[in-house]
Amino acid sequence: MRNFIGKKGWGLSAAALIILILAPPTEAGSKINLTNVNQDDMNSMARELGLASSAIPLAPSEPLGLVLGLDVGLGVSVADIHDEKTYWHSAIEGGNPKPVLILPQISVRKGIPLGIDLGATYAPTVLGSNISLVGGEVKWSFIKGSMLTPALALRVNYHRALGASDFSLQTVSTDLSISKGLGPIKPYTGVGLSFIFFNPDTASLKKTEPRELKGYAGVRIKLMLIQIVPEIDLARNFLIYSLKVGLIL
Repeated sequence: MRNFIGKKGWGLSAAALIILILAPPTEAGSKINLTNVNQDDMNSMARELGLASSAIPLAPSEPLGLVLGLDVGLGVSVADIHDEKTYWHSAIEGGNPKPVLILPQISVRKGIPLGIDLGATYAPTVLGSNISLVGGEVKWSFIKGSMLTPALALRVNYHRALGASDFSLQTVSTDLSISKGLGPIKPYTGVGLSFIFFNPDTASLKKTEPRELKGYAGVRIKLMLIQIVPEIDLARNFLIYSLKVGLIL
């Protein structure tokens, strides 16, 4: 399924966002169960689940500012997991994993002094699993940018999974980003490091704490108070397609 998803990722993101707005899902996806998982399979599954659950910036490097300085958005991320691998088949009840993990999310960001933005994110369900996510972030635009110079920003995020009965999952991500645009179009790119903390609640398995380098690129298109932000995130042999629509004040 990976070639299909790679070609259709943006369409999947847009379609998923429309479906989630018009007809939110009423059923949970496949449940993750570690009963029949060995250590190697758990390590591989935890890496992909952690990357899918880690922070997606979905914003350029410039600070929001202080006039209103508010960014409210509804987004979705589509993570292209290796559903054909044995570690997903053994980790999913019934042994039939979906080809993607879909994360609908609500995000709010607020600008404060010194070029700092504070944000919070809530993903009510990770479709294809039995967890939801909450998270927060701090972004510091140490170079705010101008008509001639780009903006540069450092960001730190924390996400925590809720609802899992046999494991805990937390991610801490930090990244450096740059953006420069003209008018309503503002492309951005960045590189970061995600720390994944996966702790199974079973004596037969040990915790795993992979660290993953990740790059990303996106563009914010602003139409009056409306913004549209597509983004792609790339880690080693792993892709996430994201799309956000919302208000920026």
